[in-house]
Amino acid sequence: MKKDDQNQLASRAIRAKDTSDRKVDELIGICRGIMADGNINKKEAEYLLSWVESNREFSQSYPFNIIYDRVSIMLSDDVFDDEEKQELLEIMVKLTGGEIIGDDTESMSSTLPLCVPFPTIVFSGSSFVFTGVFTTGARKILEELVKELGGIIHDIVKKDTDYLVIGDIGSKDWAHSSYGRKIEKAVEYRDNKETGISIVCESHWAKFL
Repeated sequence: MKKDDQNQLASRAIRAKDTSDRKVDELIGICRGIMADGNINKKEAEYLLSWVESNREFSQSYPFNIIYDRVSIMLSDDVFDDEEKQELLEIMVKLTGGEIIGDDTESMSSTLPLCVPFPTIVFSGSSFVFTGVFTTGARKILEELVKELGGIIHDIVKKDTDYLVIGDIGSKDWAHSSYGRKIEKAVEYRDNKETGISIVCESHWAKFL
């Protein structure tokens, strides 16, 4: 392949990722707007489904796939009952990170990517990646704890990474308000069954110290 062709492909990939990022931010914003009053009605659910369908090119990628799959099933019978309302609200809370705690916190971390059920954490011989802001201590301190318990620290998510640990508070350096690239990569590996990585929250990880 010629260098010009390679550059064009790279440029297209960058533009496509930028578009995807903007759409994710729009989706998060729409979810925050819908759940602002703590309730959701059928009209709002239909709008959410219509918006995702209008961006169908992203419907198979995270987090569009989760929203699209659940909302389309919920509305397939033209009924949106209380149980479905509660489930959709919970999904949107998980995606957006929910209510912000503390005046100096800009966002909370998404809990939508977390493995369910929560896995057992084994430190010895296992590799860990940390992302986000942690309430239990500075990331460097937590990484040293892992090493003391026989674990291995990875700076980035790899196919042989065992655990991605997400801090409870969102990072200002993340690509999106409630999650970032490490989470994206871990979800991609896990959903494509390319790795056995477990995605866990800070509080669950801390229970095994």
